[in-house]
Amino acid sequence: MSLPHYETVDGSTPEITPLPAEHGRRLPLSAFTLLDGGDVFESRGGKPPPDGAARARAYLKAQVTIAAHGAPPEQLQRVEGDIVRQLSGNLQLIGRLEASRPVTIDLIPPGQPMAKYGYPRSVSPNAAGLFWDHPEWERARIALRQDKLGVEPHLVFHEVAHAIQGLAFTQEENDLVYRTMLRTYRHRAMVDEVFAIYSEREFVPAVTQHDLRAPGVYGMARQRWDEGHLFTRFVRNLYFPYKPLAGPGSGSMSPGFGF
Repeated sequence: MSLPHYETVDGSTPEITPLPAEHGRRLPLSAFTLLDGGDVFESRGGKPPPDGAARARAYLKAQVTIAAHGAPPEQLQRVEGDIVRQLSGNLQLIGRLEASRPVTIDLIPPGQPMAKYGYPRSVSPNAAGLFWDHPEWERARIALRQDKLGVEPHLVFHEVAHAIQGLAFTQEENDLVYRTMLRTYRHRAMVDEVFAIYSEREFVPAVTQHDLRAPGVYGMARQRWDEGHLFTRFVRNLYFPYKPLAGPGSGSMSPGFGF
């Protein structure tokens, strides 16, 4: 995999601050028992939490700052709406984000380099968005290009997924993700992108030919995605623990990873 196919030209990744283990124990996520080889009892006829959207909006108000940089109001509404959709199905996940670092989202004007707004100079000029963090920063940060928001419906979900992995998973949970996926995707940076790609698929089911032909891991993971994958089950249960598990129904689960 050539480095320009990642979000940075040199392969660098954010220095994340994993969720402290005590918060992970206080707010367990059933999805991780799937990766750990355990059982998850799926919901039949489950319903989304009635206060999920309100809790997600409260998290946004308390922990997330959106810097518009001249973006129109409808783009701010789009970003906020996508984040509420992504979080509102799992109150435990919202609770974890409430216990983690605050986030600033920058809507980058067309033609402007992300480095101008404080992001690393190594960011690929082709990157439509970026999640980044550093221990010296007071807040984690997400960059979203204004001119890409209208043409890439998965963009917000993709970058927020990076933030979830970086801020709302414990170190042990991240290690479990890597242990599961490194046998197929050989580098941690690739696994990070695969988690974001499987996340975006839960919210934007339609995949275009342009998406499938994307360079590197982006096109590869979108082509490989399958309803029966263990990782699909993990991601769906993460965002929608009240839904039936992805893949074949009870009693007909196909073994293995599915790739």
